[in-house]
Amino acid sequence: MTEPRPIGHNNGPPLDDERPAAAETPRLPYDAACARCAHWTPPSEREESDYRAWTGGYGRRVKEPSGHCFRVLHRPGGPTAFAGTMGRSRCFNFEAKADPEPDRRSGRGFVTIWQGDKILWQGTEGEEPAQFRQQELDL
Repeated sequence: MTEPRPIGHNNGPPLDDERPAAAETPRLPYDAACARCAHWTPPSEREESDYRAWTGGYGRRVKEPSGHCFRVLHRPGGPTAFAGTMGRSRCFNFEAKADPEPDRRSGRGFVTIWQGDKILWQGTEGEEPAQFRQQELDL
């Protein structure tokens, strides 16, 4: 005598008992957030300033500012989509922004090198002739 079939069984062949091993879900970097992603477009400065004012206790209540992204990927291997996102949101299509080049003009002043009453050199800091940079060492 055969075992009784469970309800809904269609007398078909047995299914495979072994399921394929599920691929491990990729982990996002700890700093993966929309605000640091190259694809994200931030909200307007006005929205951000209104929200900062409200969190500081001024003005009317406003929602947290949201930007948008045309390449949101909610699950690995899934389709990309457009979405409005907050700066703290995350997705699997995270791509870190390129580091901006340091501004070489900031922090550099105008230098005048004197010897007695005579000006030997004038120019931008860091561009002094080598002969004047060597005198700083006092070796």
